[in-house]
Amino acid sequence: MGSQDTSTAEITEPLKDEDSRNATAVVSSAPNTKASTVTPDIQQIVHDCTKKSNSFVENKYKITITSERLLQLRRLVECATKDHKVFTIRAGVWPVIRRELIRRGWLEKVEQNSKQKPTNMEDVTSNLPAKQDWESHQSYTEKCEKMVISRMLQSYDCDFYWSMRKEPVDLQHRANAFKLMNRFSRSLFASKEGLALLLQQHYWFTENGVASINYPRVYVLGFPDHYNMFVDDFRITACMGFLKCFAERYETGDKYDIKSPDGKVPYAALQFAMDRCNDYIAAQKHLDLDKDFVRIWDHEWEQFLTNYYTIVHEKGLFCDFSEPLKTAYATVRSTLKDMQRFWPQYNIDGMKNIWILKPGNKCRGRGIQLVKNVADVEKVMGLKLKYVVQKYIERPLIIYKTKFDIRQWFMVTNVQPLTIWMYRDSYLRFSGQNFSLENFHESLHLTNHAVQCRYRNTDARDKLLPEDNMWDCHSFKAYLKSIGHMEKWNEVIYPGMKESIICAMLASQDTMDRRQNTFEIYGADFMLSEDFRPWLIEVNCSPDLSFSTTVTSRLCPQCMEDIIKVVVDRRKDPNADTGLFDLIYKQNYPRTPPYLGMNLSVRGRKIFRSKSKGKNEKSEKEKALVRLRKNDFVKSEFIKDTAITRILPKLISPESYQGPVIEDFIEELSRSVNCDQDCGVDFVPVVKPEKKVKSERVAKRVSNKAKSNTSSVYRRQNARENTTRAASSSCQGKMTMSVARVTWGKEGGCLKGTNIFNKYTPSEDSADANKNYLNKNCFTEFNLNNMMTGLACKGK
Repeated sequence: MGSQDTSTAEITEPLKDEDSRNATAVVSSAPNTKASTVTPDIQQIVHDCTKKSNSFVENKYKITITSERLLQLRRLVECATKDHKVFTIRAGVWPVIRRELIRRGWLEKVEQNSKQKPTNMEDVTSNLPAKQDWESHQSYTEKCEKMVISRMLQSYDCDFYWSMRKEPVDLQHRANAFKLMNRFSRSLFASKEGLALLLQQHYWFTENGVASINYPRVYVLGFPDHYNMFVDDFRITACMGFLKCFAERYETGDKYDIKSPDGKVPYAALQFAMDRCNDYIAAQKHLDLDKDFVRIWDHEWEQFLTNYYTIVHEKGLFCDFSEPLKTAYATVRSTLKDMQRFWPQYNIDGMKNIWILKPGNKCRGRGIQLVKNVADVEKVMGLKLKYVVQKYIERPLIIYKTKFDIRQWFMVTNVQPLTIWMYRDSYLRFSGQNFSLENFHESLHLTNHAVQCRYRNTDARDKLLPEDNMWDCHSFKAYLKSIGHMEKWNEVIYPGMKESIICAMLASQDTMDRRQNTFEIYGADFMLSEDFRPWLIEVNCSPDLSFSTTVTSRLCPQCMEDIIKVVVDRRKDPNADTGLFDLIYKQNYPRTPPYLGMNLSVRGRKIFRSKSKGKNEKSEKEKALVRLRKNDFVKSEFIKDTAITRILPKLISPESYQGPVIEDFIEELSRSVNCDQDCGVDFVPVVKPEKKVKSERVAKRVSNKAKSNTSSVYRRQNARENTTRAASSSCQGKMTMSVARVTWGKEGGCLKGTNIFNKYTPSEDSADANKNYLNKNCFTEFNLNNMMTGLACKGK
């Protein structure tokens, strides 16, 4: 089959060229006539004929896939979809990522622009691409089979989505929570503006030995308060630069390098700078709470800045001095020493007071410029695009008089809990010109490869520097060894970059996308100060992984291979090889407490809002009237004589009983009776008998701890004694009260009741009278025990 296709291609390929020449000849051999004679219809016919002829020739050498091979491809697709090994790469070639995934058994699904999906085998194998002249038969066959596999996968969703550009189609892929994606939807720290705002709170996340950051101070010019803070910072930095310039001239030169009769700057300018620095020191020591500083007007600052530019930038001289130079130098040196304590970025500021102006959301060095005047910053305040102004590192570490920065890769594989991987290798990017603060051209100060590739390296540059302006970290270690600082990489530089990345990510964690199964590779740019401390400049999303130089041609493929090891291999095997990626931070996430069986629930019911106030009041009145009618009906029907009910004591329920208070039962009963009221019952006052015999109860001394245990016993004992005294008290010729439950019956009836009163008098036969009275005034049901308890035992 292969030889046949090859021979066909060899024969038909010249035919294609000949047909195309003939078609061209047909068009070109037409007689020269006016343009109006060649109508659009004729042009369309010629075009269709040419296209049909070319397609006929192309179909002669297209590959034919057998049914057996199609069945094998179908089985591969079924296995890949079952094992969730389908990937899609969008917006770029990325040959290393594709190769590593295919080597692990993954199949690629190419997203097609047309929404129509293949429905049968003919749709899968139709319209395959034609073979090119430079393609071998094997490569052409592989290309066609990949296209067939991709068409078979159109009805399946991919499991791995790789894209380095933000596109609208990403939202569809993000909806599947189990799909592995290589980009977070939000990375505010990847912009200059976002990083400047987020790092204002970095001190909350600083931890010694774990997370700390060195970041040149920066202000977002889109906010008025940031601009005011920048102006204050610019002025105090100018004062320090003025003092530094004076001290440096005194230490390196003679008095003629400082003052001259032809000088233009008075000594008052130096005194002004020292006063402003001393005011700042006093404010840092909180001495300004009890002291009012002198207000400095804007015209005074403008006059000082004019003198500052004359001394520092134009190398001018002082005109006179009111005190000796040695005394002035000692005062300046003392002030600068105090400033160094309260100014963390003292060592990188220098004397020039240079700031770098950057667009907030641009990359690759576009729109960046160096400024030294406040007026240059004011120009961008009214622009729609937000800018950030950052303090330029005037005293960086330079190699062979050339500025450089370090590109360090790191990867975030989870946001909650935060998981950060840092690549062990990094590379340095050099400038093509010698470093100087006198020239603000971008070729001297911007080390981006996108900027440096536009300029030719100067001849004055050291020959030991690479032509492509890049070193890897191993070459830099060799340089450190040559200057006697080999230990700085492992002790200062690499740990400093690691802590800076961790601190920046912790400060940005709350604003990041917390989608699981998501990772992203970032590129952090660092500069080194003269003491080898790394300073974070910015963080870039979608870093350049192209093979632009000899260094990146080796590091970038290696980095992409290790990315697949971390995000694919380590998902199934936690002990899998991760290449040069080191896990530098994994957040300690609190474990979920075990279920203890307690269930928290909230119960409630719906509250209905009253429709109208008048209806609500009317319903309340009706309810009150109904209650009154019910009470009157009960009194009239069930209670024959309410007089007895009114004179009886109020019953106490067992729930409200709180303990006994000893009182005589008969005394309480006689006190509750109103003798003036004619209730149909004759009561005789009862004389309380004298107590001749003490109670048998003996009070025992108990402790406070035992009182609570004996309180219930005393209550029951008091109740029994009171009941016994009331029942045994009798007197001849006087009324005797007996508490008994008596059942009375009527002739021919079954009415039963409880009688509580028996009245006996010696002067008359009261048996029949009492019987008739009690028959007349009886209750349907009454609990005598409750009544007795209520009379004898009154609650506290």
